[in-house]
Amino acid sequence: MATLELRLDRTTFLGAVYKTQGVVDRKSTSNVLSHVLVESLADSRVRLVGTDYDVTIIAEIPSEVIVPGSACINGKSLFDVVKNLDETPLHLRALPNDWSELAAGRAHFKLAGVTPADFPEMRIPQDATWMSIPKSALRDLFEKTSFSMSADETRMNLNGVFFKVQPGASDGLGKLTMVSTDGHRLSKVELETEVQGVTRELSAIIHKKGVTEVKRLFDVESDVLEVGFAPGVILFRAGSPAAATIFSVRQIEDNYPDYSRVIPQSSPVKVVVPRERLARAIRKNAILTSNKTYIIKLELTPGKLAVTASNPDYGEGRDELDVDYTGEGMVVGFNYNYLLEVLGVVRGESIVFQMTDEFSPTVMTSPSEPGAVFVVMPMRV
Repeated sequence: MATLELRLDRTTFLGAVYKTQGVVDRKSTSNVLSHVLVESLADSRVRLVGTDYDVTIIAEIPSEVIVPGSACINGKSLFDVVKNLDETPLHLRALPNDWSELAAGRAHFKLAGVTPADFPEMRIPQDATWMSIPKSALRDLFEKTSFSMSADETRMNLNGVFFKVQPGASDGLGKLTMVSTDGHRLSKVELETEVQGVTRELSAIIHKKGVTEVKRLFDVESDVLEVGFAPGVILFRAGSPAAATIFSVRQIEDNYPDYSRVIPQSSPVKVVVPRERLARAIRKNAILTSNKTYIIKLELTPGKLAVTASNPDYGEGRDELDVDYTGEGMVVGFNYNYLLEVLGVVRGESIVFQMTDEFSPTVMTSPSEPGAVFVVMPMRV
């Protein structure tokens, strides 16, 4: 029989429950994975744990512990109830039938649960190698690579991002590399920044669900995130000792392909294009593309770049941009979504296209972000 009684700040508790929502597995054949474990700690804190085995979250927050113990509560029900309560504090109490009672002011709810002993035992590896990385640097890496992960479950080594940390050029610096590819496009970002604790090269393929969930840590009020490498998992920790959040993400145990071979080292055609202007031209023509191929064409001629689309069911479109180009004409087809995703994560005013011909990989870079490289395969037109 579960025993637990807590008095909680509603806002703090809601923030912890929110972080569990992407992790609890509502569709799993194992019912316990749709639940959140709530357990008291010795020093006036409470721990929330959610997992689907690929990703585990452990969130610790301050609490008044009236009766120590644990409860295992349906994660969706807990979140839906707490977010609609407006009184604080909240009073949470485990009931004898493994249900839990949640009260705030004159509102009372009884939520279904399971026996806490049935919840998988989750522990933070003691042999993890931890390092501190600026949150802004990690955000930049994830934003510029997460969109090109593969969704093909038969290619597990592409179902995530490859993350590598190396010692930098001097003490206190580290070189960070993150790569993703789905076989049609590739994103690679390299940057050197302050990293505390890096003494050797470490790398991991971070599962795609983990990539999505770790982004929730970017909302934490902290300038630094701690990253830990341990056998089989990679860990992300944020917050203060009194209110810490830890994500444990399963590593994909496979070799990542040699991405350097995919990136052309040189291309004879190079053209600089205004980023926002190109994005608008693509969106205008996207409405006339086929919903099966999503093809738009870039027609390059001296002094001009035209974005065109043609569909016998809808019509034809064309928009021209002035560019500094004096070479021969070239027509290259692309999935317009692939181009817009790159243009959406690059922040500079211009984008540089480097091409060999209409059949070879096209490289996209930005002069203001030298560490970011994007490769997009063309489509036959």
